[in-house]
Amino acid sequence: MRCTLTRRTAGTAILAAAVLGLAGCGQGGILSDAGTRVDTAPDRSQYLDLTALSGEGGTEDGWNSYNTYTLSYGTFSTQMMALRANMRMLETACVRARYTTGTMRLTEMLVEKYQYVTAGTPVARVSMETDEVDLRELERKLLRLEQRYLAEQEAFAESQEKREALFARWPPQRTIDEIRYNQAQLDFEQTAAGYERQIADLREQIQELGDLAGQTEILAGEDGYILEVAALQKGQKLDNGTVLVRLAPADKICLEFEDQLGHYGYGNRVTLRAGDTRTAQSYEATVFSAAGKALGSQWNAGVSQITGEYDMAELVGKGPFNVTGETCVMENVLLVPFEAVTVEKQKYYVTVLGEGGSMTRTQFIPGGNNAQYYWVFDGLEEGTRIVVP
Repeated sequence: MRCTLTRRTAGTAILAAAVLGLAGCGQGGILSDAGTRVDTAPDRSQYLDLTALSGEGGTEDGWNSYNTYTLSYGTFSTQMMALRANMRMLETACVRARYTTGTMRLTEMLVEKYQYVTAGTPVARVSMETDEVDLRELERKLLRLEQRYLAEQEAFAESQEKREALFARWPPQRTIDEIRYNQAQLDFEQTAAGYERQIADLREQIQELGDLAGQTEILAGEDGYILEVAALQKGQKLDNGTVLVRLAPADKICLEFEDQLGHYGYGNRVTLRAGDTRTAQSYEATVFSAAGKALGSQWNAGVSQITGEYDMAELVGKGPFNVTGETCVMENVLLVPFEAVTVEKQKYYVTVLGEGGSMTRTQFIPGGNNAQYYWVFDGLEEGTRIVVP
């Protein structure tokens, strides 16, 4: 009868046999294991099913499943730390009370500070008191001017007919008559132009008075962010030119961030995050001005401006604003997944999958990582398959 020894007890059994002079196993004795069954815990690696390799990488199906990755060339980049961005108003504009005659009074302010408005939004409600006497006088003046103009047109047409009827038959004199006829025509055209300008001005004044009489609202002329609302009382008389609202036009609001070290250059793509951590929204953006490349007015050295795929109205009041972007971009470098690498005593290793399913722990030299990939400086080649936990 043969006894079965585990690796752990084999050495001990041989030594005991030599010392005690045992002739065989199973005959009894101090260290005999006859009649017993001793098993060892299996090594998990013994149960990897390496026959399922496809040659294309991916999941290896077996008792202890794992993934593989085939090394290839790609683009490596690292993320910049988030920089805080701020809104800045490059210019401001005013919404004013505008009129030429009559009296305008404030009925109600319709907007508030920090509000974003679009062109055509009513900012104030007003009442207009116009002078009916002035309006009637303008209408009478227009009527008299139109009548005088019509009379002069008729008189001129009659005089031209008479000049044409009196043209001389003698060629030299006829030429002179025609010159006088044409000159009279030119002179009257200038007179007619003067009449038409006066008539147009009067009509415009009458129209303006009529519009003012019916005016009830003052509108914003452009999109913008309200910076200040005038402190005016209901019923207060508004002089011509009175400022009602001061705002920053939407196309004059910019987002900018401090970049004293010049990490970002003109045209760099960045991500803008607007809002606090829980409600932040992300927008794609581009550096619009940077060191040596200023395309905006009032640009300061060390400050970069950004523009992006967002509506400024969406951002107003959503701060804080954070900007992140990619730097240290390297093209055509060999990439290794971060999770496939183990580090021991400042040395970097991957498990390389060879022919027939063999596995080799291989050291390589990385050039850096971005928490997703290492890029390989030396030690690995394109096409190598590695195990990814």
